[in-house]
Amino acid sequence: MFSRSGPGWTGGDGTLSVALPDGRTLWLFGDSFLGKVRPDGSRPTESPLIRNCLIVQNGKHLEALHGGSDRHPEAFLMADGPDHWYWPGDGTVSGRQVAVFFHRFRQVSAKLWGWTWDGTVIALLRREDFSLAGLIPAPDANGVVYGAAVLEKDGWTYVFGTERRGTLNHLHVARAPGGDLEASWQFWTGDGWGRDEMASRALLAGVGRQFGALRLGDGVGLVTMDLRQPFSPRMVLYAAESPVGPWRGPVEVYRAPEANAEIAAYNAFVHPQFDGPGGQLISYNVNHVFDPQRLYADAALYRPRFIRADLVKLAESILPPPAKPIP
Repeated sequence: MFSRSGPGWTGGDGTLSVALPDGRTLWLFGDSFLGKVRPDGSRPTESPLIRNCLIVQNGKHLEALHGGSDRHPEAFLMADGPDHWYWPGDGTVSGRQVAVFFHRFRQVSAKLWGWTWDGTVIALLRREDFSLAGLIPAPDANGVVYGAAVLEKDGWTYVFGTERRGTLNHLHVARAPGGDLEASWQFWTGDGWGRDEMASRALLAGVGRQFGALRLGDGVGLVTMDLRQPFSPRMVLYAAESPVGPWRGPVEVYRAPEANAEIAAYNAFVHPQFDGPGGQLISYNVNHVFDPQRLYADAALYRPRFIRADLVKLAESILPPPAKPIP
């Protein structure tokens, strides 16, 4: 469905999704190309590129949501200043609204990767038309980028985040009561839940900056690219009996065949609303590491890939067996 030739959205990364109560899905994309793709698979060099874009899926129909106009499109959520922008994180349904994390970045040098994270906001979108109802700041004083993944479980909304230490991303988790991200958050301290975000403690090292979290039976799973090594093509699963761990694994789920010295595979996500006989639906993104012009020569280089994997079975291979009842 996302191998599009236009007019409209023709490629992007991010590829997160939020299942809506009425059966629709809200897809969240970062940098996105709009316009058309030529019959030979190339993009015109004047194709618009915006920093974030939402797509509403209703059955097989896709509708792109962005700012500006079709002739002069802008990002769905604009940041202040020409050197600032937002890329989306995960989201969740919150009453009559959809709460979506947006990470703010700013350009700090002219280099290709010369940007840095500059805070996170939560956009509250009206479910009927996805118009912006408000923005609230997410906790960020402890240097954790919250919103990498969101998981609803046992009456709580668990918000996973990452803290960069050296070359590795470290996993943190916070929670808020049942979809209400405007309420006071609690942070996992290693010994229990507390209100002080500075007391948050890391649970796991080597995850991606973004990843997928899902319920697996009574436990939980985390699907990520294995970034214990830079630009690893390995997609792996960690599993735990609760969102705070202990996390066991990883076990390999898939190796991205596109990945090589020039092409990166990154940001694995899960989409539980599309579970099927083949297992869970998982997406990942691909991009050229150092030559953005290649994305114009070949539109297929910058589109999500989708696979299915039986994550329940894989989790059973690394979680301890259920305790036998005492006779």
